[in-house]
Amino acid sequence: MNPFRSPKSGPVSSGHSEKQKQFFRSLKKGSRFPSFAQLTHLPKLISKRERPIFWTAAVVALLSFVFIFVWGYTTHLVIVPAHGGTYTEGLIGSPQFINPIYASANDVDADISRLVYSGLMKWDPQAGLIPDLAESYTVSDDELVYTLSLRSDAMWHDGTPVTPRDIIFTFHTIQNPDYGSPLNGTFRGVSIEQVDERTVSFTLDESFAPFLSTLGVGILPADYWGELDPGTMRLAERNLVPIGSGPYKFDTLEKDTLGVIKSYKLQRNTSYYAGTPFINTFIFKFYPDTVSAIEALNSRRVEGIAFAPKDQLSKLNGQIVTPSLPQITALFFNLKKDIVSDKNMRVALGSAINKDILVQEILQNQAAVTNSPVLSSYHNDSTVYGNPTPFDQSVARANLDTAGWTVKEGDTIRTNKSDESLILTITTVDQPETVSVAERIAAMWREVEIDARIEIKSPTEFRDVTLKNRDYSLLLSGILMGSDPDPYPFWHSSQITAPGLNLSQFANRDADGYIETARSTTNIEERRTAYASFADQINSVVPAIFLYQPTYTYVTANKIHGIELETIVVPSDRFGRVQAWYIKTKKRLSFLAS
Repeated sequence: MNPFRSPKSGPVSSGHSEKQKQFFRSLKKGSRFPSFAQLTHLPKLISKRERPIFWTAAVVALLSFVFIFVWGYTTHLVIVPAHGGTYTEGLIGSPQFINPIYASANDVDADISRLVYSGLMKWDPQAGLIPDLAESYTVSDDELVYTLSLRSDAMWHDGTPVTPRDIIFTFHTIQNPDYGSPLNGTFRGVSIEQVDERTVSFTLDESFAPFLSTLGVGILPADYWGELDPGTMRLAERNLVPIGSGPYKFDTLEKDTLGVIKSYKLQRNTSYYAGTPFINTFIFKFYPDTVSAIEALNSRRVEGIAFAPKDQLSKLNGQIVTPSLPQITALFFNLKKDIVSDKNMRVALGSAINKDILVQEILQNQAAVTNSPVLSSYHNDSTVYGNPTPFDQSVARANLDTAGWTVKEGDTIRTNKSDESLILTITTVDQPETVSVAERIAAMWREVEIDARIEIKSPTEFRDVTLKNRDYSLLLSGILMGSDPDPYPFWHSSQITAPGLNLSQFANRDADGYIETARSTTNIEERRTAYASFADQINSVVPAIFLYQPTYTYVTANKIHGIELETIVVPSDRFGRVQAWYIKTKKRLSFLAS
């Protein structure tokens, strides 16, 4: 029987006190539970002997409730990213064109452009090549027509929508040689059309397997740039005051008294279609070389640097991220220079290099030895294509003798029949890592009686003079293969002269054929077969000594969280998921965190 339920009839039992009788009479007829007002009478029902037990039980119940509440709250409380904070990064060089049709020629421009602009596709460090401004795409059966549908929520930083007109304007500008875009050759012969208000199509003259990967170039707003002709685009202030559709938008820049840009500030784009970035502000500061950038990092004037030499990593402040990079570092022989035109000489020089030592001691094992012109992602074994120059100093000496360079008794340097000393010069760019590698190779060659020297070029001279004029006999350089490992720009005979990047000036009809076969199909096995045959042709000639595939070393402040970099194609790809980086945090219950 419920003691709080009113009896249906008859007087209250004579066993209850008058207070208890009043309490029971106060219950509403048919009520199963008492009201709060009724419960206030409950203490009056308890005898003096029962009250200590009652209050003890009440306190225990209350404490138990508090404990369960606090335990449940703290157990389900998680730390999640919050909006706010500023990140300052040091870059080597200075901005010139924050304009995607020119930015690929300058790492600083490429880095900033990646934050400001969006392309139809993009490289995601975790997922690989994915749609960006494009919502979806289709490829025709003959692999000649690529049709892309645009996102409906993509907006320019001024609040206007991204449209097919902007896409067509950007690629027509690149295709027009009067604008001088370094991307011109990539889109030569490609026609672009608007299909409907949200769709564009690209039609190729012939199938080109890496085509989708070329569509990562940032898109320009036609309304902002359309009024400028080829003669004024390069001179326009808009190259430094951009409007894009990316995660960050231009805020301010600072110049010194000579007009040199010292810093560049970006603010987050709160209307970014892929989600508002957590970090409020990005600031870039610019330095002339790696040494000054490292000094700025260690003195905390910046919180990260875009690239750090591997032999300096132990001395740097911050967290070190090392994504893989589709790059091959090699020693390229200029086959048109007499001193390395002899294959015996090239084999000897390769046989005198201990690649394992380079990777272990200079690169701190942040690289993998390679013997191939093809990226390891296209073969399971780094030796699958063979190694025409395994490390063996006796083989090196024998080949040098065969090439006519011998050591006379008492001499430490080889000479030829004309009594000329064997002096070789390795040309490389002024970067600590490549300079250290060049110096170590020179030391290895001295062990086989070669007078080896180093010629160091500034980045600007290296790009504008050394590479353009093919002004070297031996060149130590890395080549970035891109998201698709197409060797065409570096080994096809059509790329022997600048702006092509056939650095060895290698010309082989069979190799050209295999390259063309591989880039004309998306079938992975067919491409691997073609690349293996191409590598055989390379190894039969030895136009270069392939040394290693490095990782990219990126240093940021420990306060930056959410950086997930597995693989990047170019350094600017480190910003592929920048909207997920965060500095500030807040606490939230786990079932509300999403």
